[in-house]
Amino acid sequence: MVAGARLRLAGLVLCVGSLVLPAARGQARGVESSPGALSDYQVKAAYLYYFSTFVDWPPEAFAQTGNEMVIGVLGDDPFGGILDDTLRGKSVNNRRLVVRRFANIKDARDSHILFISASERDRIPSILKALDGTAVLTVGDLESFATRGGQIAFHTIDKKVRFDINVAAVERARIKISAQLMKLGRIVRGSGREGV
Repeated sequence: MVAGARLRLAGLVLCVGSLVLPAARGQARGVESSPGALSDYQVKAAYLYYFSTFVDWPPEAFAQTGNEMVIGVLGDDPFGGILDDTLRGKSVNNRRLVVRRFANIKDARDSHILFISASERDRIPSILKALDGTAVLTVGDLESFATRGGQIAFHTIDKKVRFDINVAAVERARIKISAQLMKLGRIVRGSGREGV
């Protein structure tokens, strides 16, 4: 690993922690945390931001959104105001980050990153099928999301938020994830498509 890449990777790890501190004033719904501790959703919101900086989308992915990069939430929103607080005023490659919430997958297809809530557990196969052919980075709040065909799945180990990456699913979406980000996640191999 070259020095620049090593510094960027170290910056990601440090910044996930520092980014969530200003958002620590907010509280995700249904999440209790001890004073000074960050909730899982504060950490997940920070990860969503950093995913946007370590991923390249094909140029046509911005045809509908122009200078905006859309981070969508599908289903019940577990973040409350935390995601908005974390992304407020931020941009990536001169594209302003915006948060949109969706009740159905049809409206969410123009997202660049789509966080799929645990409330959508029973609809994962139909959601992923509806996203076929799109350059949407899917991030699930279910441990089995990556093995079921999603691209990135959050999970918790020793009370720390981690993530799996399904490489085949990422390649199908024509999205490129940096090698630095790949090193932070647990790689899931195979197509992993379930019921699609």
